[in-house]
Amino acid sequence: MVPPAGPGAVGGPLRKALTVLEALAEASRPLTLSELSRRVDLPKSTLHRLMRSLTDIGLAVRRESKSYELGSYLSRLAATGGPTGAQRLSYPVTPFLLELFQRTHRIVSLGILSGTRVQHVGTLYGQEHLRLAMALRRPVPAHASAPGRLLLALSRRDPAELLPPPAGATGPARARADEMRREFDRIRRTGPACARNEWIPGLVELAAPVRLGKAGPMAAVVVGDTGNARDLRGVTRSLLGTVDAIEQQLADAR
Repeated sequence: MVPPAGPGAVGGPLRKALTVLEALAEASRPLTLSELSRRVDLPKSTLHRLMRSLTDIGLAVRRESKSYELGSYLSRLAATGGPTGAQRLSYPVTPFLLELFQRTHRIVSLGILSGTRVQHVGTLYGQEHLRLAMALRRPVPAHASAPGRLLLALSRRDPAELLPPPAGATGPARARADEMRREFDRIRRTGPACARNEWIPGLVELAAPVRLGKAGPMAAVVVGDTGNARDLRGVTRSLLGTVDAIEQQLADAR
């Protein structure tokens, strides 16, 4: 069901999008724009603009008959592996990721730490970021990405355990571990992590932590793009607002 209005609830445009997605999910066949308009009580002009956005990111599909049905995004989200707590809460988090995507027009996802790797859940992206988004479908070594470093820092992991050769080695490996330890300390003091992904060429990431419920796992809301870290830091306020809204919504639902 669409989340109720109130503190932390998604805004008007997102509530309209969720209402449309529910109508498509409940329909036994694809719906024309006129049929959708009657079911969700929205003007066709408004619905046309909304459906264009939903089809662009795979939440809906437009058929040759000019009718619409639910896209593959939510089924892919449900099929994504990852820690049970994060998987169970991925659907209520999705509207907030969608809102962040619409504000930033960058890659948006939820990063979950799984061992020494980061798995990205519910990735949203435009066609201009297709290559980078496809690369995020595979788990990424945590120490090589901004969300991974953020989550490793908050979990108090020792960087020496993450880098080959084993802890106690001398030379470059020890220097790299010391450098990462200083970075982890900085992340714990200042919050968001911003870094170029060492595993996916061309990707820069900004990540902020979010706790998925009182007993849920710590995750990272992630914004990614090409370019440099300075440009990406311009969306920090939107990212932190999304994190606050997610935590408030989940707290209200308890």
